[in-house]
Amino acid sequence: MNQSLLALEQLISELDTVDKQRLSTLIEGQLSGQGCLDFLHTKREEVNQCPHCHSRQIKKYGKVSHRQRYRCNNEDCQRTFMCTYNTPFYRLRHLDKCLRYFKCMLDSLTIRKSAQRCHINKNTAFNWRHRFLSLMTKQGDVTLSGIIEMDETLFRYSEKGTKHLGRAAHKRGKDKAGRGRKKGDWVPVLIARDRENHVFDSCLETEKASHLTELFSHKIAKDSVLCSDGFRSYRVMAKQLNIAHKEINFSKGIRVVEKVFHIQNVNAYHGRLHNWMKRFHGVATKYLSNYLAWDRFFETRTNPNENNLLLAQTQLIQT
Repeated sequence: MNQSLLALEQLISELDTVDKQRLSTLIEGQLSGQGCLDFLHTKREEVNQCPHCHSRQIKKYGKVSHRQRYRCNNEDCQRTFMCTYNTPFYRLRHLDKCLRYFKCMLDSLTIRKSAQRCHINKNTAFNWRHRFLSLMTKQGDVTLSGIIEMDETLFRYSEKGTKHLGRAAHKRGKDKAGRGRKKGDWVPVLIARDRENHVFDSCLETEKASHLTELFSHKIAKDSVLCSDGFRSYRVMAKQLNIAHKEINFSKGIRVVEKVFHIQNVNAYHGRLHNWMKRFHGVATKYLSNYLAWDRFFETRTNPNENNLLLAQTQLIQT
């Protein structure tokens, strides 16, 4: 064994428990940061093209803060870029704490608890949350097929965190949201889910059939069967997309049609989503799509882990 390593082991054995924990955290952080960089560097080499002009004529061009730099040899471009370019890690500080922060996201921790565990400022924890979640909201490659269940759920409209409200502040203990579906009080969230656990979600600006048709025009495979309640927009959308439609008439006590067509899976999804969101004590409506993507990450993976999150953050490398 290396003499330096033996000497290091001797020094470590003399440390108290607190110092050993600090040393372990330091080593874990260095391995975490380098692991992220190595992974991003590998993904960049797999793509092997300039992100600006898409030329294949690129070469290594030194390093900056241990991050690989590249240069495009195309005469019309000749721009430089980092291995982290076009990812949420671009110009990100504290890279050594990223994987630990991913673990906080896997544990669905609040902002303050995440900041405490990662030893970062709570504002940094907030910015990181939405920096990483914003990419996960992209659902361009989702295709639903087979039996598709579709239904909407409602979330309270919220301007949480806004410094200058466009209304008078609510008095404590007073519920100002009505029991109906008034647009100013509630935000409709549409969830579509097939039996293969493919999920598409969207915060709806309008529930008109024309908007739903545009939303799902390239996301539903042919020969699919749509299951929904009696909302008219679903009926019109299914007709315009030329897909079969099974309508569940809850007003007559019907829950299942022909023994297989129902929307119980998507309604159960709604329940899990609302229960999961309770820990955040309400989220701002402008960030609601990010939280939908966060929950979808858990729902669509059998074993959600840090590697899955890291892989999701590198999707833009190929664009």
